[in-house]
Amino acid sequence: PKRRPLRLLRRSSPSPVPPFRLGAVLLALTLPIVAEAQSLPDNPLSDCPDTPNCERVARGYEAPPDTLYAAAERALESLGPVTLRRPDSSAARRLEAVYRVALLFKDDVAVAVRARDGGGSALYVRSASRVGHSDLGVNRRRVDRFLEAVGAALRDASSTS
Repeated sequence: PKRRPLRLLRRSSPSPVPPFRLGAVLLALTLPIVAEAQSLPDNPLSDCPDTPNCERVARGYEAPPDTLYAAAERALESLGPVTLRRPDSSAARRLEAVYRVALLFKDDVAVAVRARDGGGSALYVRSASRVGHSDLGVNRRRVDRFLEAVGAALRDASSTS
């Protein structure tokens, strides 16, 4: 019997996105975040060192500063800190927490809330390991969980009022 050559079927698939279009899309997606960060008051928390064991972020919210401060306090408590301090007074809207990692290490978290010009407020968060060079992303994940908890606390506050 005579063998027929196999014919490869060509499916019509969409062409890959040209790199310049992908870059333009990514830039467009990040512009609102950059614009929001630029409209925030100066960050009152200390800068991170040039090591990957520190995370420092700022977010803008429509909520009034006192409401955001209360939500941030509930969010920090929900993450189970070893200690939670309210330095100065509540008028300063600052919080400091210490979290234990692997029973040996301690990480410091600082939070500040400031009023924004034009309404709303800004939330500043800094989470840093006390020792070591790398934390394998622990501080970044903690900040992400904290921001999610702040969002949940704000939703709860708006649904009860």
